Amino acid sequence: MNILFLTENEISPLQGGTERITHTLAQEFMERGLNCFSAWCIPCTMPVVSNFSGKQRIEEGKEETALNSFIKKNEIDIVICNLVNIKYKRILLPAVYRVTRNTATSVVACYHAMPGEELIGNTLRSSLYRISRGRNITENLKDVLLSLTPDLLLKTLFRKYIRDRYRLMYDNCDKLVLLSDSFHDEFATLGEIETDDKFCTIHNALSFDTFLKPEDIGKKEKTVMMLSRMDEKSKRITLALRVWKKVNLSGNHEEWKLVLVGGGADLDWFKKIAKRMRLRNISFKGRQEEIMPYYKNASIFMLTSAYEGWGITLTEAQQNGVVPIAFNTYASLRDIIDDGKNGIIVQRDDIRAFADRLMWLMDHKTRREEMARAGLESSQRFQTPVIADKWIDLFKSLTQSL
Repeated sequence: MNILFLTENEISPLQGGTERITHTLAQEFMERGLNCFSAWCIPCTMPVVSNFSGKQRIEEGKEETALNSFIKKNEIDIVICNLVNIKYKRILLPAVYRVTRNTATSVVACYHAMPGEELIGNTLRSSLYRISRGRNITENLKDVLLSLTPDLLLKTLFRKYIRDRYRLMYDNCDKLVLLSDSFHDEFATLGEIETDDKFCTIHNALSFDTFLKPEDIGKKEKTVMMLSRMDEKSKRITLALRVWKKVNLSGNHEEWKLVLVGGGADLDWFKKIAKRMRLRNISFKGRQEEIMPYYKNASIFMLTSAYEGWGITLTEAQQNGVVPIAFNTYASLRDIIDDGKNGIIVQRDDIRAFADRLMWLMDHKTRREEMARAGLESSQRFQTPVIADKWIDLFKSLTQSL
């Protein structure tokens, strides 16, 4: 069987979540004897790129011709569209769908986000900071507007725009893969379509092949970590800083430290805020190619995102014995965390409650280590071979239906 992954970025295991998952699945499929190909628009700038049976860069203005030629030449059976940016979805999805009609090739569109996340704006302070630095002024002004407009009004004003975004994916695929069953109804509502057998769910696979040994849980340090893109709009790092301020003010956890790993547009801004807040026992590590040492040492993982499609860092934390604590801001969170058993879920944006439950984890080592062991066990549901089996079942259903 020949599988083509269609992405906007050239695939590297060092890229973001979507690219990392694409890399992981492709390697697993190839180990099982499938031929995996890659077609992409933007060259990779990372020092490592993924290996495929064949590759094709898709040049602007030549998308349909290039895809048609590559698919026919390599006798592609399934095209998996792992597209994130709406610009590329609008061009590539209709193109690949057109060239595969009346052929033996099926198209699978993957939606890796939380339905409705495009209606969420940035904080006013963050947007103004970015504007002051001359960063994409139009985009940041749009975020200000989104943050100031009630959700119901947004859905009314931009009904057609929103509907068209979701119908674009639904109308240009044979199967639509979402990350959680809990996303199906919202996707259908926004697209003004009915949920049907075109919808299916496949969770993201784990990023790593190895798990922390249970006996090493007791060796962890008194470290709380965040691994995140330093972006206020989606990740809301300022909420984490406010939580940490309450930990500082308690005066009872001076032996604990907060380590933030990751780069991004707002990193310098976060550093300035942390300094202004006079936060103690906190460090920003920036972008790191090797992240396993941070997971190995940390005891607790914080997630303060406004939205996530999945939250791949949560499962990374669990498979490394790090107990996650997260705000209840997106539906698929409960596919990963069973509150009080393998992590903690806090009511949306309740900073006081988040700080209290974080400090409870710090103070109760036995319960924390029980949750860490439960996380090691529960995260095995998302091992790459398990998730790959679900993909193989999908491939078989598509090829048998032809």
